[in-house]
Amino acid sequence: MTSKKTKGFTIVELLTVMSIIIILMSVLMPGLQRTRRYAKVVVQKGQFNEIAKGLELYRNDHQESYPDSGTVDTATTPNLYCGAMKLCEALVGQDGMGNHPLSNFQASQPTTYLFDLCYIRDPGVKAYDACEMASLRDRTKYTDAENIKAYRLQDIYNWAISGSSGGKSFYNATAQFKVDNGSSSATSTYPNAVIGDVFQHATINGTPCPARSGQKVGMPVLYYKADSSKIAHDTTTIPASSTPNTNIYNFDDNYAITSLGLPWESSHTNDHPMYKPDSTSSPAGPGPLLFLKAITNDKVTATPRPHNEDGYILLSAGWDGQYGTLDDVYNFAK
Repeated sequence: MTSKKTKGFTIVELLTVMSIIIILMSVLMPGLQRTRRYAKVVVQKGQFNEIAKGLELYRNDHQESYPDSGTVDTATTPNLYCGAMKLCEALVGQDGMGNHPLSNFQASQPTTYLFDLCYIRDPGVKAYDACEMASLRDRTKYTDAENIKAYRLQDIYNWAISGSSGGKSFYNATAQFKVDNGSSSATSTYPNAVIGDVFQHATINGTPCPARSGQKVGMPVLYYKADSSKIAHDTTTIPASSTPNTNIYNFDDNYAITSLGLPWESSHTNDHPMYKPDSTSSPAGPGPLLFLKAITNDKVTATPRPHNEDGYILLSAGWDGQYGTLDDVYNFAK
């Protein structure tokens, strides 16, 4: 009589196979993570390429000059309307409907062409009247707002809607995200717009734009224009806020963004490594040096020089969403 035995794996064999799988996963996962991050950087570089094309078109229409990134207020009160916002306005306008030829590139614009920026994320929210529609004929889009991901600041920094600052001493949260159109009415305010990078960190609050509630958005792309009247690139001295900038690139051009902290926090509790606290009496914080060293062209050894010293610099906060860390992405090869 032939006996029948059921064949199968023993416990030892199963444990051995599982151990091998775990070991292989531990070896492969870091590589897969690095590949994923590299792929994101490639996409980010592609976004920079789209921005660059738009800037060249803008330059052709504006006396061979790129849009300015500097602020106009005093050193003790940097302008809330900074390089990141000016970049977005230059390419698609403050509302995503095109750059206006009469723009003064400041937060406060004439009411005849200042639109509800919710249109950028929610087309059809506002019905434009005949006066506003007529001005669209004079406006130019130098790139598609969808391709470069234009967002309102309050879409990214949701905590600022409530005015919470986490005890930090910085600009008034409401003023930071709203601009006055000249009317005394409290309702006549419009939030500023920026270009978000491809690394999604913040979640849109449904209060201003219900149709986009819960959508993930990236950090603002920072924009710095080279100042052709300057020749310095000092990477050793931290400039005080009261000291006029002598460098080709001015760190303070996007201070209004780097001062805001991390948008995924419930309040402003942590700073970006590239943030410099405002100070009128003495240098404060390593932020400027982090930026100036990062943009230094290592191929020039005679004297420190920045990359793109005749053009502009674009900066994405990268994978971790923090400006001033090793994974920041620039529009030049580091």
